[in-house]
Amino acid sequence: MARGGSPVSDEGLMARVRDGSVAAFQGLYERHHRALFNFLFRFLADRPTAEDLLQEAFLRVYLHRETYRPTAAFRTWLFTIARNLALDHVRRRGIVQESVGEEERVLATPDPAPGPLRRAEAGEELRRLEAALHDLPPGQREVLLLSRYAGLSHTEIAEVTGSSPEAVRVALHRALRWLRDSL
Repeated sequence: MARGGSPVSDEGLMARVRDGSVAAFQGLYERHHRALFNFLFRFLADRPTAEDLLQEAFLRVYLHRETYRPTAAFRTWLFTIARNLALDHVRRRGIVQESVGEEERVLATPDPAPGPLRRAEAGEELRRLEAALHDLPPGQREVLLLSRYAGLSHTEIAEVTGSSPEAVRVALHRALRWLRDSL
């Protein structure tokens, strides 16, 4: 926390990380690891690989702390690193993404303890959604995941993907329309 009780910005924490603060690095990890993992997991549909790439992304943040310049939001920089790692992984492996396995689905989805009928209905809805997500064209899927699972704005997604905010809006609109129609 900064003086006056307001939280320190990501960029402020990165300045501290550059100065060697482990606590600041830990703070950045705590703020962003869940959203980053959700993006990687849904992008790759592979829990162990998503966990590995999550750690690799934060390792790169730490290793490249001296070169970080706050010209863009830290979160944009972090998601760009993670996206590039995921794309490199897919290219290297020649992976065809598959749907998420049942064990991974249970671990990735919070359980609000509904009744058995609602759990069955929710499980079926989740399977249909995950199948539909993986049927989306890759660019639309990526934009949707960055928007809905990582919480990035259109401008941040544009920076991460190297496109324009308008192109992001169009891709997101098409992805949502396609999902609505297919579900």
